[in-house]
Amino acid sequence: MGAAPKLTEINIEIPGQESKPGLVELASEASRKDAAGAMAQRMRHIIGTIQPRDCLRTLIMSFVADERYDKAVAELHAHLDSRPDFPMFKERAERLVKHSQDLIQAVRAKRNFPGFASLNMSKQKELFEKAVDHFEELKVTLAKIEAIERELKVEDLRSTVWVVKTFFICVAVLISYFFIRDLSRGMIPAFSVLMDSWSDSLAEWVFQKLGL
Repeated sequence: MGAAPKLTEINIEIPGQESKPGLVELASEASRKDAAGAMAQRMRHIIGTIQPRDCLRTLIMSFVADERYDKAVAELHAHLDSRPDFPMFKERAERLVKHSQDLIQAVRAKRNFPGFASLNMSKQKELFEKAVDHFEELKVTLAKIEAIERELKVEDLRSTVWVVKTFFICVAVLISYFFIRDLSRGMIPAFSVLMDSWSDSLAEWVFQKLGL
């Protein structure tokens, strides 16, 4: 009889062994999606607290929550260039727009951090909270841009009201001037005739008394 084969020489294949790396990758991908979903839900909750709803903050932050970062940046710059009627707006808001752009990219980097699923829970939570902090700061920065725009609108309205008031005051002064001028032209001749009549009556009375 031949010698029995050694165990090390026997090639034993265990069913399913080759699929284990795939399962790990799937688990990691599921973990990443769960974290991304939770982060998106938190961001949408923050957006839901914004009033009024129809504003720059809602627009830009919705794009960021939906991971449409390039669209958010493009809309920011479009808004900056959309107010040629307020020349000071671009000058005052440009720095805030740049900061908003940096915050958008920071959120992007935290949400798409390489190997996120392989990190331990504390590190994942740290990245999660930093992304949300950037998102909250973006909200505050966009609110400052809106405040600048409102302030310029109020200043423009005040200057418009001042111009209108000045115009009506000038019109009132002119009307008063022409009214008084025409009134004086009509009254002075009548007053002169009345004085002549009184003086004639007075002279006649004096002559009668003197017997002349």
